[in-house]
Amino acid sequence: MTSAVRASLLPIVVATLGVALLAASPAAAQRKAPAARKSASELAADVARTTKEYRAALERSVPALEANLQQASDVVYERRDLHSLGLISPEYVEAAERELAAAQAALTDTRNAMDEADRIILEAFVQQQLARLTPLARGGYEDSATIVRFNGTARWTLKDVPQLDELFLAKFGRRLPISSFGQTKVHDRLGLDHRGAVDVAVHPDSIEGRWLMEHLRGTGIPFIGVRAEVAGSSTGAHVHIGPPSPRFAAH
Repeated sequence: MTSAVRASLLPIVVATLGVALLAASPAAAQRKAPAARKSASELAADVARTTKEYRAALERSVPALEANLQQASDVVYERRDLHSLGLISPEYVEAAERELAAAQAALTDTRNAMDEADRIILEAFVQQQLARLTPLARGGYEDSATIVRFNGTARWTLKDVPQLDELFLAKFGRRLPISSFGQTKVHDRLGLDHRGAVDVAVHPDSIEGRWLMEHLRGTGIPFIGVRAEVAGSSTGAHVHIGPPSPRFAAH
């Protein structure tokens, strides 16, 4: 997908995220009252739908971008051979190498955009699920088909992550697979306060996931375990450590 096409699609997603998950101003509420009355679950569903459409468009562009990359690579090799035979000047080789770098960058940018869309879809799904649930009392625990959640009372900050990482390393021989550490661009776009939380890429029902949730519950640290694989996204199950991420208040 060309940068121009991506540039035309991204504002659509960003605009939807802004309308869907950030509280509207009084003036905006007067202009568009029906949108302001949507539930949090409906707003999150709007985000997921729009982002899935954006991701699908990106995914459709990948074969053409891969073909462009292969063609650019073939041209580089061909021109290098011709240059070694003294048939063309170095400028022709350098021009081909620039085209190859541009083709690689276009493919990399598109795949990165798909990864970001995956994270947005996943976070929107989590917000949609949480919006349908009754808030837990302090110390409350709930285990459902898609979500495991614990409203722990212990103090938790990102400074506690290294200690948890060392415990996980001692238990499983690898570092804690953190997929989101504190606030990220995805959370900024969704208007969510994730500053005091981390997401760990383990399935809640895996050996690692069960150990992690049992440890967190035993030490009183709040968490949310997400079981479901999310349609339209290549990401899914994980454990969110910390309180649920609230929406930032609109200014």
